[in-house]
Amino acid sequence: MQIFENNKLNFQKIEKDLEKKGYSILESKVHKKICDKYNNIIESNLDKMKKEKKFHGKEAKILYNLTNKNFLFFKLVFNKTINRICQKYFKNGAYVKDKNIYQFDHMHSRILDYPCKSQPLHIDSRISGVYPPTSLHFFIYLSDVKKDSGPTQIVPSSHKKNCYPIKKDEINAKKIIGNKGTVIVVNSSTWHGSSLKKNFERRAILTLVYTRWFLRQQFALPFSLPKNFIKKLSNKEKMMLGFYNYPPIEEKDRVTGRGKIQNYIIK
Repeated sequence: MQIFENNKLNFQKIEKDLEKKGYSILESKVHKKICDKYNNIIESNLDKMKKEKKFHGKEAKILYNLTNKNFLFFKLVFNKTINRICQKYFKNGAYVKDKNIYQFDHMHSRILDYPCKSQPLHIDSRISGVYPPTSLHFFIYLSDVKKDSGPTQIVPSSHKKNCYPIKKDEINAKKIIGNKGTVIVVNSSTWHGSSLKKNFERRAILTLVYTRWFLRQQFALPFSLPKNFIKKLSNKEKMMLGFYNYPPIEEKDRVTGRGKIQNYIIK
């Protein structure tokens, strides 16, 4: 299944944008049919969450940990174009002997319905102005995002600031409008947030997050993924998902870096 309309991306431009502005808008979009497919999966899970009253957030509806809900989401996680961007991004500052310098962290969807206030500007790296960068976000527009849809707003070059955003910084934010399938790659230290939603059309954005391999993931994927999903994964894919990054139980096992997949994880 081909995710992007084409794989002809200007990686030098992406690298330059991330260094200078803290974000880059990809020239190639995700296929609209793929967006619709993911949207349908998300909508069905939202209905389920609504019945069980398990929503995260009040105005914005957030569906976390999408990779344990449908195996189709792994087509994005392991996509060659996305991972080529990650490989170039995380190579900066990485230990040369590390075979795999980054890992998949998590995936979630944030849905906005009218009315919805603007989201405060924030960073997702937890540490401001960090260099080399620790994590990378991919925002995929699953619907057309117009000026009044509550588009993502970003403060250019804010990833270089050694401080956290406050309300008045929104004056410097740039709203990123785009058609369905638009992909924005963002240094996780860059100030961003969703803007005020003014129209009645549902706004859906899918977010993928990748981090350096030694950082703790938001979800313990080896434990949260269904067993039938795990059986479909190669060892290389398991490494990407953090299966190798758990500390050993016994002192005789390797205690530094990454060891073998722990047997207690997959029982």
